[in-house]
Amino acid sequence: MARIRYIKPEFFSDEDLAELKFETRLTFAGLWCFADRLGRLEDRPKFLKAMIFPYDNVDMEKQLQALSAKPFIQRYEVEGKKFIQIINWEKHQKPHHTEADSKIPPAPPLKEKGDFKGNGEYQAESSELDNGELTVKEPLVSGRTAPSNGDFLSRIKSNPAYSHINLENEFSKMDAWLSLPKNKGRKKTPRFILNWLNKIEKPLEPSPVPTTLPAYKTESAPDWIKEAVKQGWKA
Repeated sequence: MARIRYIKPEFFSDEDLAELKFETRLTFAGLWCFADRLGRLEDRPKFLKAMIFPYDNVDMEKQLQALSAKPFIQRYEVEGKKFIQIINWEKHQKPHHTEADSKIPPAPPLKEKGDFKGNGEYQAESSELDNGELTVKEPLVSGRTAPSNGDFLSRIKSNPAYSHINLENEFSKMDAWLSLPKNKGRKKTPRFILNWLNKIEKPLEPSPVPTTLPAYKTESAPDWIKEAVKQGWKA
């Protein structure tokens, strides 16, 4: 049964997702609608293709393999039945309290230094996935690797795009946020800093306050205008 799910604006600008094909990204969002309240669903490529791409010629098995390899999903098998677990589900989805409990068995735990590929093997270590959080990658500089953190922070402080931000204050906020138990394991990387700072909008400049009254003829002006002129306002 399909369900209504959240989709964050950052989903469309996530650079990890951007590395996947268009139909794979759409598959990922489509899976959310067919997952239960714990982000689990049956691994049925033909059924999922019919539900998510009823009018398109899409190889669903290839889309699931691509999502599993990243990994955005974990494919697993219990007692001969195949299932899918959407990674970091509870971090980004809030199912309605009336939604039925999951009847699908949980996925086996991921290895500490590797991620389950869904075919019985494990792949190399991958960074934690956020299925909605904006990721901005540090660009290469003249073909070399990204600069050190010291150089990076110096560039941030000298960048006019961030001149409206109290950087020291924001760095303190980042440290406080990262110290929360729920954010254990997160680090203040250049990507994290850019994500944080890019969400701070430049405040609007206040409109100038007029220092003179409209040009009225004093003799025909209302009494309050005449009184203002007597007190020094220019008519």
